[in-house]
Amino acid sequence: SQNFAYADIDGNIGLNTGGGIPVRKEQGSVIRNGENDLFDWKGYVPFDQLPSSLNPVNGYTSSANNKTVADDYPYYISYKFYVPYRIDRIRQMLEEKDKFDTEDFKRMITDQNSAYAQLLLPHILRLTGRMDELSQDEKNAFNAFENWNCDMNKDLIAPSLFEFFSSALAKNLLGDELEDLYDDLPASLRDYYIYRILNYGPDKWVDDIKTSVVEDFDQIVFRSFREAVKEITSAYGSDTAGWRWGAIHKLVLEHPLGSVRLLDRIFKFNSPAFETGGSRHTVCPYSYQPGFRVDNGASERHIFNTADWDESLTVIPTGASGIPASEFYLSQSRRYVEGGFYKDAFSEKAVKETAKYRLVLNPGSQAEN
Repeated sequence: SQNFAYADIDGNIGLNTGGGIPVRKEQGSVIRNGENDLFDWKGYVPFDQLPSSLNPVNGYTSSANNKTVADDYPYYISYKFYVPYRIDRIRQMLEEKDKFDTEDFKRMITDQNSAYAQLLLPHILRLTGRMDELSQDEKNAFNAFENWNCDMNKDLIAPSLFEFFSSALAKNLLGDELEDLYDDLPASLRDYYIYRILNYGPDKWVDDIKTSVVEDFDQIVFRSFREAVKEITSAYGSDTAGWRWGAIHKLVLEHPLGSVRLLDRIFKFNSPAFETGGSRHTVCPYSYQPGFRVDNGASERHIFNTADWDESLTVIPTGASGIPASEFYLSQSRRYVEGGFYKDAFSEKAVKETAKYRLVLNPGSQAEN
């Protein structure tokens, strides 16, 4: 299912679930016994019982792949929701003032400030009392965190350090119990575990069961910080200029034929490597594979102006054409990465005024054999 926000001419706003949610016994993330109909779908959740919101008291609706129902919701939807860092940041921005204009929404939709970092950074900064134990590389890393506002900006080194640190932290918290199974643990479950600690306090899993002492969360943070600095210097050297987030976190839009290097060189199937900020936990998302190569993000961005639809804005990661020889192939990519938009002509008059070409389809003509 997918959530869709809407507004109408009477001033109502709301959020509705699009698509059907099957009624079934228990969750459907694993294969069930098919010898009988016990786990069969029993129809769909009635429309009036789907997750929805109409004119909420806070004055806005919002969604970012987060859980949108309470724990007592009677129907099973999914076992997998994004950790609420992105929705928390959206709501944080929506509470900044009462009225927003187009420029505000452009800033919000491209925002790369991390609510995850906002929660975790104070725990890192507690290391200030252990500066005499740190190497010069570790002090350089700590200084970057001290001056950081949690913006995953591509031109900063703190975002790189944070990604290395959060990865080391998750493994130090869970790897001792799970051992080889840790590598099979979905990243979302690791993130949820850390989110729970940051919001509700540590549990017994924090201790490293492979040591004779009982570690607390601050000790695990210290260990993870040192390991993160060791890993980043091993990969990119001690010169902090090489730690810049955009230098290691890049997006390449790849055509299937572009995997053949010679073909890509001749026909330029793939895009250039764009430096990107953000991460999986920012409103403007850029998640990545091992090695920090971006593999997921917003498939489109829209800002709809319901007072004047012709003043709406849009952008997509690629271009209006999927044909490499077209001038519109990958034509929007750079503007997309840079957080820009295009005017989105809506009315017939605006479409005619902005059109560059006319496509004529004649169903009456047939090619001769």
